[in-house]
Amino acid sequence: MKEFLNNLHILIKTALIHDRSNIAISTYLTKTMESISIIMEGRESFSLRLIHDNLFIDDTRVKVDIGNFLAVMYLTEEMKKKNIGAITFHYDLSPDELKGFIYAFISTSPSPLPSPLRGEGRGGLAGETYEDIFHKLSSTSVHNITIDMLKEETEAFGHELKNTQEMAKDIYFKTLAIVSEIMESTKLKNAAHMSKAKRLIQSLVDLMLQDESTVLGLTTLKAYDEYTYNHSVNVSILSIAMGQRLGYSRRELSDLGMATLFHDIGKIDMPIDLLNKPSDFTAEEWQMIRKHPVYGVRTLLKLRGLQERAIKMVMVSFEHHLNYDLSGYPKLLSPRRISLFGRIASITDCYDALTSSRVYNRTPFIPDRALFFMMKKSGTAFDPIMLKIFINVVGIYPVGTLVLLNTNELGLVVKASANPHTIQRPVIKLISDSQGNEIDGDTIDLSYRKDISIKHSIDHRKYGVDVSRYFI
Repeated sequence: MKEFLNNLHILIKTALIHDRSNIAISTYLTKTMESISIIMEGRESFSLRLIHDNLFIDDTRVKVDIGNFLAVMYLTEEMKKKNIGAITFHYDLSPDELKGFIYAFISTSPSPLPSPLRGEGRGGLAGETYEDIFHKLSSTSVHNITIDMLKEETEAFGHELKNTQEMAKDIYFKTLAIVSEIMESTKLKNAAHMSKAKRLIQSLVDLMLQDESTVLGLTTLKAYDEYTYNHSVNVSILSIAMGQRLGYSRRELSDLGMATLFHDIGKIDMPIDLLNKPSDFTAEEWQMIRKHPVYGVRTLLKLRGLQERAIKMVMVSFEHHLNYDLSGYPKLLSPRRISLFGRIASITDCYDALTSSRVYNRTPFIPDRALFFMMKKSGTAFDPIMLKIFINVVGIYPVGTLVLLNTNELGLVVKASANPHTIQRPVIKLISDSQGNEIDGDTIDLSYRKDISIKHSIDHRKYGVDVSRYFI
């Protein structure tokens, strides 16, 4: 299912910039046909359906995760804009018919870059409607892909209140998509509309004020292939949580969230081969990597729609690798005090980087070990007061830490203790019994259970535990 959506997404993107005879079209046409065949096995047809703002394959809801969020967000938005409620693929579908459908789908699009959350007036795929595509398919030889109109009640239902976890997940993946869109648009020298990012950050702020632990749980999502975008959203969430503890207003939290969301925008000027290099960087390559804060300043100053937020975003981009004692980069001609936003960003950026698998960090730290590593740099790399506040936010055992209990059960930390005096006794969810059998266990606040204690944290990867699935 995931492979089909990703292949279909890439095929549409490829068709937007290449004609029908291009080899790239043939490549992704083959990949998409193969993934269609897998789903089609034992069926006469299947439908990609849009119901209540969610995608379904027939009656199975598509679960959005870190590996398919761009495809799901893009296809959802484009089907809504085109008023398409279902795309049905039939058993006798041929590659030529699939190609014909794709080019009917995009035929009036003037833009070379599809965007998953594009607003009206930017081109892209918004020009075609259900009626346009229906008539194109009817007048061509495409018989084994059919479309149905989006039902009006789908839109109405989509505005009903969702539970906090569903809302948080929805906003998280939409924020990932908009970061991707803005960075890619900026890289191609296209206009980057920041208004959607601002609205999504405001929504994250509201959810953080309502249910901090649920939002923090989403930072356990780690993407190797989409590291920069995933990392940017996680840093923004962690920074908003710190700002909340500092007593920031909603407006200040939104400013902090926006500034940290684009702290790494300077990496769009880095060669992709360099960012994805599987081996160690040379001295010259490290020198280039260290330029991204300055490149970020240059990029942010060119963006429109930032207004008074611009200076804060520029400061965070420039300062997030300076270090508290100015021993980092870029090097300054004269000493200066780093802004509070910059000191927050340096902590949240480092923590998420240490706990993520990256090209140049293949073995990430488990959360509590990352904090231990950072504490050794308190007063040098990090503001010691801000670091203590961060630890108070995430806890000694941060959300997402897998722990072995004195009962020999495994627990997953789902919330830091609300009491600073019991910070070593977080809220956990039992996920295995004492014999190692997976269970859907109770959620226990260890600050009230003196009979249960944490022996030590363990590396969830060694046990094959995907901690993020407990938060989405």
